[in-house]
Amino acid sequence: MAPATALLDELAEEILLRFPADDPAGLVRAALACKRSRRLVADPGFRRRFREFHGAPPVLGVFRNTISVCSIGGRRNIGGGGLVTYGFGGRARAQPSAVARFVPTSSCLAGASWRDWRVVDARHGRALLYKRRQSWDSDDRLVVWDPVTGEKRELPAIPGSPFEIKDPFSWNAAVLCAAAGCNHLDCHRKPFAVVFVAIVRTVMFDCFYSSEAGRWSQPAAHCAQQTDDRLKLEPSVLVGNVLYFMLQSRAKILNYSISTREMGVIDLPTVCFSERRIVFMAIEDGGGLGFATVRDSKLCLWSMEVGSDGDAGWAQRGTNDGVVTIDLKSSRVTRVPKISGGSSIFPYMSFYYPALGAPAASSGGDGPGTGASSVSKA
Repeated sequence: MAPATALLDELAEEILLRFPADDPAGLVRAALACKRSRRLVADPGFRRRFREFHGAPPVLGVFRNTISVCSIGGRRNIGGGGLVTYGFGGRARAQPSAVARFVPTSSCLAGASWRDWRVVDARHGRALLYKRRQSWDSDDRLVVWDPVTGEKRELPAIPGSPFEIKDPFSWNAAVLCAAAGCNHLDCHRKPFAVVFVAIVRTVMFDCFYSSEAGRWSQPAAHCAQQTDDRLKLEPSVLVGNVLYFMLQSRAKILNYSISTREMGVIDLPTVCFSERRIVFMAIEDGGGLGFATVRDSKLCLWSMEVGSDGDAGWAQRGTNDGVVTIDLKSSRVTRVPKISGGSSIFPYMSFYYPALGAPAASSGGDGPGTGASSVSKA
C-alpha cells in the first residue's frame, strides 16, 4: 500500500473510532459513504480496536415485561389472542397476559414483543426469556436470544422439573458469557452459561447450564444457610465472579458464586426497606456492588464497601423523570424511549456493526428470534 494511501486510511480510521458506540447508525452511514470507509468498518481489526477504544459495551435498548389487555368485539381479550375464561353468570373474565418487549435505542435494531413470554435477564449481548406452560401437555420454556445476531437456543428442561414444585417456591435465573479469558466486549457466538437459583420452603437450590455441554447440572441444595424469604423475578447483577439476586422482602439479597456454586444472603441498609424500586449495578471504578433508589424525585446511589476489619457496609455515593441510562464515569444521561406499563427494565448492552449486506435479525413472532439467521435447540 502506498504511503499516502496508508496515511489516509489511518486518519480515516482515527475518525471512525470516535463515532459514538451507542449510535451505530453513524457507522452505518459512514460505511455507505465511500469504499474506503466500507472497507475499514468491515475489517475485523477495526472492529476490535473500536471495542477497545470505547471500553464497556453501550446500551442499545431495553427489555421490559408488560401486561397486555385489550377489548375486542365487546369482550375483554388479551393481546389480540389471550385467554378468556367465564365466571358466575356467564360473564367473560380476562386473564392478564404477560408480554416481553424489546425497545431499541438505536435505529439499527428492530423492536419486538412476544405474548406469553417474560424477560428474566440480559447480559453479555444475550437475553434470557421464559414462557410458562400453556396447557397440561406443554412444558415451561427457557430461551437464550441474541438480538444482534438473531441466534436463539431453547434450553432443555431443568432436572427435577422445579416449575412443578407445589411447596412454597420462588426462582430467578441469569445468563452470562462462559468463554475463558473473554473481556466481554464481543461475546456473540461464544459459549454461554445460565444460572438457575431457587428457594423451596427455606432451602436454597441452584442448577447450572453450559452451552458447550448442552445440558444442566444436577440441582444442588445449600442447607448451611437458609432463608424464609423469596426470590423476585427482577434483574440480577454480576460483579466479578458473583451474581446477586433481589429477595422479596427487599431487606436482603442472595449472592451466588459462579466458580464455587456457593450461595448466601446479605443484609441491605434499612433505608431500602420502604423503597418501591431498587436497582442493582456493578460499580466500575471500585469493582464492587452498588444499587440505586429514587427518593423525592432524586436518584440516590449506594455502594457496598468493606472496612479494614473485613466487615461489609453500605455508603451513599450521591443523590430525573422518565427512563434514562446514566454513565457513571462521564455522568452522561441518555433518555430511553417511553415504555408504558410493566415492571423491571433489563438494559441490553452490546456493540453493533453494520451488517454490510447480511440479513437483519427477526423483530418478533411466536418466540424470541423466530425467523432469525440461526436457531438451535439443545
